[in-house]
Amino acid sequence: MTQNYLETDVLVIGGGGAGFRAAIGAAEKGAKVTLLSKGPLARCGASPMAGADFTLDGASMSKIDGLQGDPSDSMEKVFNDIVTQGSYLNNQKIVQQYVERAPQCLRELLDWGVKVKLSDERMIFTSGLDILDALLRKARSLGVTFWEDIAMLDLVLEDGAVAGGLALDVRSGEFIRFKAKAVVMASGGWHKAFWPNTGMRDLSGDGMAMAMRAGAKMGNMEFITFCCNVFYDPPIWRGSLAPYVMSLIVGGKLTNSEDEEFLNKYDPFVIQTGTFTEWNKSVLSHASMQEIRAGKAGPHGGIFYSRGDVPWENIEMVASIIFPKWKYKAIDLSAWAQKLQDGEPVEVGPAVEYFEGGICVNEKLETTIPGLFAAGECTLGAFGSNRIFSAITEMLVHGVDAGENAAEFAKSSAAAAASDAAYATLEEAASVPLTKSQGANPAKVRRRLQEAAHAWLGPIRSGEEMDKLLGLTQEIKENDLPNLALTSNARAYNKEWVDALELPNLVLLLETSVRSALARTESRGVHFREDHPETDNDNWLQESVAALNGEAIEVGHRPITQTAMAPPGGKHPYFDFVKQMMESRSDTGGKH
Repeated sequence: MTQNYLETDVLVIGGGGAGFRAAIGAAEKGAKVTLLSKGPLARCGASPMAGADFTLDGASMSKIDGLQGDPSDSMEKVFNDIVTQGSYLNNQKIVQQYVERAPQCLRELLDWGVKVKLSDERMIFTSGLDILDALLRKARSLGVTFWEDIAMLDLVLEDGAVAGGLALDVRSGEFIRFKAKAVVMASGGWHKAFWPNTGMRDLSGDGMAMAMRAGAKMGNMEFITFCCNVFYDPPIWRGSLAPYVMSLIVGGKLTNSEDEEFLNKYDPFVIQTGTFTEWNKSVLSHASMQEIRAGKAGPHGGIFYSRGDVPWENIEMVASIIFPKWKYKAIDLSAWAQKLQDGEPVEVGPAVEYFEGGICVNEKLETTIPGLFAAGECTLGAFGSNRIFSAITEMLVHGVDAGENAAEFAKSSAAAAASDAAYATLEEAASVPLTKSQGANPAKVRRRLQEAAHAWLGPIRSGEEMDKLLGLTQEIKENDLPNLALTSNARAYNKEWVDALELPNLVLLLETSVRSALARTESRGVHFREDHPETDNDNWLQESVAALNGEAIEVGHRPITQTAMAPPGGKHPYFDFVKQMMESRSDTGGKH
């Protein structure tokens, strides 16, 4: 069931913004480029779900025709804000790349037809779908080869360097053997390890897991952003960001099951900043989870959002721009509009949205494996322990550099020479679930894992809970993964088979995250431990680095990368340090 080898200079794995921009960058350097999309072209991954905000310094923004950025803003101010928002755990070389590349990437988007819906002092707001459509048009014009509904299963190495990979054509069920001189991993996050989550259902961390199995290192995997005010009910809306977007712009009221406005118990400055800026994800998710853990949750495990004293006219005006005709991401929200008008609450809560940690790369987006580059959310990027600035900007600035550098690497590399045996071994392993009709159901095992991850690796954690989650991952590894069974052994469009192939990746990444979180005995950014509630700058200004040693995951640490800003010392109560970082923000307005 194997096609002939397909050869390319640069193989891009991922059909989101980072993947498309990497493909464009490599093609512009003259490379033969092939892009693999796990789902429909330009309609899978996290990018189509994005709001989408693009951030850059206001001074550069003000020099672009038609935009009204703050001319008193600067790249230095943005650099300061990203580093302080990340509690100094950022790689400052990668922060500099983000800051310097952003203006060029925004100009490109506008030149390629992306329209601006809203803007503020250092941000434009558009649509993830518009961005992807523009990138797709540009990539097509450069002759990039596209494959959609292709799930990459594993990388193939030769003499320690990447040589290609084995993929599954989901439509036909056939394996495809790719050979490449360089590979760009742009596969996004691993949202599917949690439920609820805000991502597309294909975000199962495949690229990160296959990079880790190939020998790449993973950094800061304990840092996971939970978006606040995500719909928990009704089920058809569950995971939608619509209440989050509305609350960020207009505000509103949050209450627990006892109708208490629980934000009143926190520092007013922290709550004001944590409501009307992108600090809200960490601050409001933390506050919401405190109520949930105190037994004050609604029937679906969340808290409640209503418009409070925000005039209905304000809601209508904002909705006309961000939810035209009360439609958002193909969801009909007209019933919510009526609830908002009537002042009725809806049940919301934290849900996984973004992963600060990922594949370790340098400022050239190179991994530790020769020929393997990575871009976007699957990497250990610019944001340290907490992302406030835009992931849309990150995926594009990463993508262009990863693609260009991969093309340069390919120019000086010989044709890939991976052995037939390496591919055959991977094909045999991937086919095992098709041979079993009795055993563990992949979807049921995944749901058990997802619900435990949401409960025990959420915005608030403890060593005791994470030990339980670690125990569950070990149980699943030992008892369920070897015995995954399918109700059908058909190869074409077999979703159960894809579920079975994804599940080991989710387990691997979740175990890596838990072990990293257990090792970090402090609270910082989006990692808060009840049993270690202080931010410890004397001992923990270092990155977590995890790698496989045989079957075992080993977690070590390395110093942070500093260039322009030195971190403060001392130990601080968590929210005291959060407030200090908020107060360190530059004087530029806006929500970032």
